[in-house]
Amino acid sequence: MKLNDYTKLLSDERLNIFLSTLSVTNRTPEYYVNWDKVERETKRFELELHTLNYLIGKENIYDEALDLFSKQPGLLQAIPSLIASRDKVLDILSINEQDEMTFDQLNFSKIDILRIQDYVDFIHQAGLLEFLQNKANRSLVDYVYGVEAGLDSNARKNRSGTTMEGLLERHVAKICQEYSLEFKPQATAPYIKENWGINVPVDKSERRFDVAVYSKEKNKLWLIETNYYGGGGSKLKAVAGEFTELSQFVATSSDNVEFVWVTDGQGWKTAHLPLSEAFGYITNVFNLYMLKQGYLFELFQ
Repeated sequence: MKLNDYTKLLSDERLNIFLSTLSVTNRTPEYYVNWDKVERETKRFELELHTLNYLIGKENIYDEALDLFSKQPGLLQAIPSLIASRDKVLDILSINEQDEMTFDQLNFSKIDILRIQDYVDFIHQAGLLEFLQNKANRSLVDYVYGVEAGLDSNARKNRSGTTMEGLLERHVAKICQEYSLEFKPQATAPYIKENWGINVPVDKSERRFDVAVYSKEKNKLWLIETNYYGGGGSKLKAVAGEFTELSQFVATSSDNVEFVWVTDGQGWKTAHLPLSEAFGYITNVFNLYMLKQGYLFELFQ
């Protein structure tokens, strides 16, 4: 189906086509691990980790650790990485044999040299000393490299949106090169006004559009927002409402401005009603399949 045929359909018909062509994933191979970040985070404490190799296999490891950290307290800054924590200031709950609870805080960013034994006690109770004594059998740098790769998996949710932005930007760049159009990622209303002379009403002053495309020949602007939702949830209703309102704001411009929403993901199948309402206001709602079919090429042409 061509773009013109799609946009002439009733909103419910467009919605049904959209839902039936949703992708099962937007995960490129780069999605899984950001190796540059893993290497950067590992190198931050590479020297400290090499020094801490000294503790591997030590018999009287508690006393050895207490002596080492007393002489070189800065080594303690590497401990959060060894226990897979992004936090450098740790709040700690301790429960004794009488079930009495006490709360403490240890700062691994700014080491309190008067509390070295408290740090070592925590490391011992966290099981790290036992690991170093009996289970670690290779470089702690290599170990932390693996830890960082695991921690990086927590950033995958954010990368899903970044992946969509990257896919959209590359797609738009190809079209703009072919049709001699201008484009700007993360475009603001002031930037658009200053560079292209187009007035863009926005719902909030800090609004940044994922991609803005400008045709000097037509003096026309397309504003594109993109996201991806692999799973359902209440957030989808809010997202659909947000982009519906944004499209209405954009439509009030005195200039030739058109709003485009590129979204995808199986999660939208759980938000049929709010998405249906959005389709009633936004004509240009596309998924990745529609981009593959050339809808943006036709739209900008």
